[in-house]
Amino acid sequence: MANTTGSIESKKDFKNTPTGQYKYWSEELKASITAREKWWKKADKIVNRYIGKSQKDLNNSEGFDLNLFYSNTKTLGDMLYGNTPKIDVSRRYAQADDDVGRVAAEVMERLLNLDVANNGSDIDAVLRSALQDRLLPGLGCAKVRYTFETEEVPVLDESGQPLLDEGGQPVTEEKLITEDAPTDYFYWGDLLWGWCRNWAELPWIGFRLYLTKDEVEARWGDKAAQGVKLKKQTKTTSDEGGDEDTDTDSAWMKAEIWEIWDKDARTVRWISLGYNKQLEEKEDPLQLSGFWPVPPFFIANVTTTLYTPTPDFALAQDLYNEIDTLQTRISIITEAVKVAGVYNASADNIKQVMQNGQDNLLIPVENWALFGENGGIAGQIEWMPIADIVSALRELIGVRDSTIQLLQQITGMTDIMRGALDNQYEGVGQTDAKTKFGSVRIQALQDQFARFASDLMQLKAEVISRHFSPETIYQRANMRYSKDEDIVPDAIKLIKTPEDARLRIEIRPESVAMVDYQALKNERTDYLTALGTYMQSAVGMIEADPASKPLILQMLQWGMAGFKGASEIEGILDKAIEATLKDKPETDKPDPAIQAGELAVQLETLKGGNTLGAIQAKAEATAIARQDDMAADLQTAHEAHVRKIAEVGAGLRAKVTEIRASLQADLLMEKAQAQSNISQTQATVEGEIKKDIVEHRINMTEELAKTEDEITKLVAGAEVEIQKSAAITANEPESSNDD
Repeated sequence: MANTTGSIESKKDFKNTPTGQYKYWSEELKASITAREKWWKKADKIVNRYIGKSQKDLNNSEGFDLNLFYSNTKTLGDMLYGNTPKIDVSRRYAQADDDVGRVAAEVMERLLNLDVANNGSDIDAVLRSALQDRLLPGLGCAKVRYTFETEEVPVLDESGQPLLDEGGQPVTEEKLITEDAPTDYFYWGDLLWGWCRNWAELPWIGFRLYLTKDEVEARWGDKAAQGVKLKKQTKTTSDEGGDEDTDTDSAWMKAEIWEIWDKDARTVRWISLGYNKQLEEKEDPLQLSGFWPVPPFFIANVTTTLYTPTPDFALAQDLYNEIDTLQTRISIITEAVKVAGVYNASADNIKQVMQNGQDNLLIPVENWALFGENGGIAGQIEWMPIADIVSALRELIGVRDSTIQLLQQITGMTDIMRGALDNQYEGVGQTDAKTKFGSVRIQALQDQFARFASDLMQLKAEVISRHFSPETIYQRANMRYSKDEDIVPDAIKLIKTPEDARLRIEIRPESVAMVDYQALKNERTDYLTALGTYMQSAVGMIEADPASKPLILQMLQWGMAGFKGASEIEGILDKAIEATLKDKPETDKPDPAIQAGELAVQLETLKGGNTLGAIQAKAEATAIARQDDMAADLQTAHEAHVRKIAEVGAGLRAKVTEIRASLQADLLMEKAQAQSNISQTQATVEGEIKKDIVEHRINMTEELAKTEDEITKLVAGAEVEIQKSAAITANEPESSNDD
């Protein structure tokens, strides 16, 4: 788009008339619109991407989007904002005797928290919308206003009758009915501001208002209503950011009115581009110390090159797009993973095998020999190479997962949501360390959001201070039954002078963030465990020297300050420290000996026994002697205190040494007993083994003897049998011859 804005050399070139001011501010607005157009286009596309309507959907193209941007943004938003805020108001200088300031802070805290309680859904909608704008287009904004309603009521005279004017008509006056300081969400696409490098240099802010013709006429007259241009209000800011669906456009034709807050002139102007003169100009309506009706923008990734947001999505959009491309390919290839192939058209039986779908199916084959020569079923059919497709699918899934991990590292979601070990070789301590390091990023964003909400409530409190009547403040704060009711009028007077009150409005990050209850429980448990050890050590110091009690409590407060949500307990500790300081023993009481000396001097004076000079000399000598005695007493007490501390320390060291020696003796005794038991067990086992060996040897000897006896008997029997056989053999021939 060509640069159609004009150049401005000096404000003096533009007359201080409605027409002259319109010319000047129309040039400023056009220049700012040109500077914001690129961001508006990108922001509209990012919002569409978040809700799942990417550019491919607008073009009716095929694709598969893995909407990790929605998942990451939703998770981050839920972590940053999970509770309606609790507002804390305190004095900027917490002086112990400043009761008026303390009650003023309590009154303002009641007013703000009561408004949050009564309008919780409105406050919640404002903060949640501003946070979403910060996470998506990169800029969140909210605005404060002052509203009131009055009515005409008759003026009464001293007797209570209506007061009449010269014409006999009742005299009336305007009476305040209600007043309020609402906070409004302001859409990021309806904001313009002057050229600058940071918030401190911001020269002006423009808020785009959409007013109907009737509203324009009621405020600026019929001529303005007829002269302003009317158009439909669309959901997107730029012409290229959204789709061409006009069904979502507003049914009303409205005028675009720019409400411009000029910081240099501290004035507010109303301009409508196309209407050739300024509609209205008003001096600073809210009288705020910082002039702006908005806190510093909740802005993303701003640099000192130009004060303009860079959305978080823009820093990682290439990775988001790459993941969508990979997922689209995975989806297409997944569709291709199916059983498919070609077969010989002459082999009709092959088709029956795949289509009949029956178990235990036998299909007759004609000309079996030819079927076999052609390679059987394997020779008649060719399958699509699924293995190659599946291999490519696995590779794509691996690349996609690696890209997702890279994206989570770039966006910080890996560290923010880390809940398990990265791998089997990583210890729990390493993961905890990474989690704590990763929480730095989320903690910084939580602090920024809490600061934005606190600044918004600070503006609301200033509007209340400058514009609310004392009666409204008293009624809204409900201080009638407060124990400090007598101080409330002075406290309200202090509130009405915010420069003197200097109240500090704060919304702590932990009061709005989603609470990790398990981590909070672990932190408190660890702290209470350490606190028990600390108090046991502190008791001895307090008993030895009661004056050390404030120091003990201050050290306890210092350790507690590192924990979220510790401010309430810190307040209690502040009161305890103040009480201990007030309860210190009085060291300025006169010494009874000095009083006795002074009485003696007065008695001597009454008796007239000495001259005035002698009495004074005696009194001075007595006072010097008493001072020396006091110094000696203090030195003695100090030495006794040092000795007491040394004794306590020596006793503790001796006790530790005794316990250590006892533990070492017990350990040695247990070790000796264990060694003795092992030796006894070993000896018993060896005895049993030797006994078994001896018994076994005896049994073997007995068995061997028995065996030898049996062998001897068998040998003897065999010899007898042999002899008998030999004898019989020798006698057999003789018998034959005889025959």
